[in-house]
Amino acid sequence: MGTECIGLCIGAAAALLLPPAQALAAAMFGWFLLPLAILDFRHLWLPNRLLGVLLIGGIIFAPLGDSGITWTDRAIGGIAGFATLEMVRQLYRLVRRKEGMGAGDPKLLGVLGVWLGWQLLPMTVLIASFLGLVVALLSGQRKEQESIEYPLGTFLALAAYIAVFLP
Repeated sequence: MGTECIGLCIGAAAALLLPPAQALAAAMFGWFLLPLAILDFRHLWLPNRLLGVLLIGGIIFAPLGDSGITWTDRAIGGIAGFATLEMVRQLYRLVRRKEGMGAGDPKLLGVLGVWLGWQLLPMTVLIASFLGLVVALLSGQRKEQESIEYPLGTFLALAAYIAVFLP
């Protein structure tokens, strides 16, 4: 029941806050992101097949959302989004000699770049980082030796949906 209510809120927010074509694109975007956000939150898993569906949806529906974002902006966003987080992921792995981020997170940011264009990626990462920091602070203190895993993909998905409504 909770997932259905979230889906309803995604569509309602888009319909109430955006013109019809943009509302359709924003609703589709949110609905494509919803299962990814839930899977990452519950299982720290971003399946490649769902990322592929999000990518195809971006190619089909994203142009309805903002005509000011060109295909070049979307291509740069896809490449820059993936490359940036993959570089962070690999650097962490090299320095700490262990995984610090799943392979799906860079892919998700790359696909978000296709939907949003490169222009909204910094704001998306900033919002996602803020959300993650709030969750980390609210989760309480734990032993320093204990490793806590946070669902970056969930924060990115929520932040990307929020970014759609920014001017």
